[in-house]
Amino acid sequence: MNKTTKNITWRPQPGPQAVAIDARYCIDELFLGGGRGGGKSTYLLGDFLADIDKGEHWQGVIFRRTYPELDELIRLSHQMYAGAEYKVGRHEWRFPGGAVLKMRHIDSIHDAQHYQGHAYQWVGWDELTNWPTLEAYHLMKATLRSAHNVVGMRIRSTGNPGGPGHTAVKSYFIDNAKEYEPYTDPESDMVRVFVPAKIYDNKVLLDSDPNYIKRLQGIADPILTEMWLEGNWDLHLGSAFKTRRQDIVEEPFDIPPDWPLFGGLDYGETNPTSFGLYTVDYDDTVYRVTEYNQGDASASTHAENIVKAIENCPFTQGRYPQAIYADPSMFVKRRLTPLNEHSPADVFADNGLLLSPASNDRIGGWRVCRDALTHKRFKTFDGWADAWWRSVPALPRCNKNPEDVDTRADDHDADAWRYAMVHIYKPYRKTTFNEKGTGIELIREVLNMSNRSGRYN
Repeated sequence: MNKTTKNITWRPQPGPQAVAIDARYCIDELFLGGGRGGGKSTYLLGDFLADIDKGEHWQGVIFRRTYPELDELIRLSHQMYAGAEYKVGRHEWRFPGGAVLKMRHIDSIHDAQHYQGHAYQWVGWDELTNWPTLEAYHLMKATLRSAHNVVGMRIRSTGNPGGPGHTAVKSYFIDNAKEYEPYTDPESDMVRVFVPAKIYDNKVLLDSDPNYIKRLQGIADPILTEMWLEGNWDLHLGSAFKTRRQDIVEEPFDIPPDWPLFGGLDYGETNPTSFGLYTVDYDDTVYRVTEYNQGDASASTHAENIVKAIENCPFTQGRYPQAIYADPSMFVKRRLTPLNEHSPADVFADNGLLLSPASNDRIGGWRVCRDALTHKRFKTFDGWADAWWRSVPALPRCNKNPEDVDTRADDHDADAWRYAMVHIYKPYRKTTFNEKGTGIELIREVLNMSNRSGRYN
């Protein structure tokens, strides 16, 4: 630090904080997140601090979704920025030499539009998963600029698993690359990376509060405990489906020719069309073998692409499914011309895909899906079910009916999955035995079936 910043001192802790600080000149977008207590907020404040010697050419802004959420961040900043001046009325820090950090709240993309005339060299987002989408995040990229060729302009963000933006953050920062592995966006050419941070990395907190981990372990909800302690992004608090990746993901294998194939299809034109190809083994376990998910296309384009996905599947020798269970609305006729009425199902049939109307009992369908997850009788091929993993585990429950999922969320893959599962999966049934080992319920069922058929009449 130079003489103008001698009273402002902060050092990153070894581990994720130090790695993230060291990446400031080579990574454009960095997300540091995972478990609770990982030192994320102090990292954000420290990352801006690392370049305040650039003076007036170092202007930054840090966001929370609401202003009350800024309280803790402001408190921490007073501990770290002792040599700077905080302007209470303007909610900003002014540093010796001219650097400025604004503390702001922003709720939506409409709020972000008010910043489009601004120029910042550093943009920070604390608890990014609190925003339901990344629309505001992406729009604010336009403000990252300088007329003075400043080196190290960047966007930094933090967050924990869970929250309304869980799926968006996971998809953008975590699914594209492994931990610590930079990813170059093909559209923006910006380099981004995910740096995991957990409570175990925050030695300062553990030294000052050694019982913090025990308090987290004492939380009644095991899903929440794993999310907060281990930073598991494959779990989602309040989701309609509780599952762990290790219980579901299987290494791909060649499907035996006598295993049947089925499809599940949810149709959309502007909204995504989702298709999953499934097989069932000898123990009635269902496997999702491959998938298709694409939006903003015609029925014929979707049909052609699904045909390619089926024929090019390396695990099935290109076999077609014996049935494809589809959204019942696909069978509604539409008048394309005064003399021609066609349904989306007709278009798919013209492309060689014969569809069957699926049961649209939502509650019953979700119960079937949950049963398969609970008894670990639904599996996905590793690397061939990315769309399913992006959306289904994070689907929230409906507030009005907890047995249903929230239809405002991205439920297209879930609906296609439900259409197939309700027809091809046999729910788990536990046979009860008496002390002599007789399958009482099974015998009664056989006798009842025989009596109904007239065998014993």
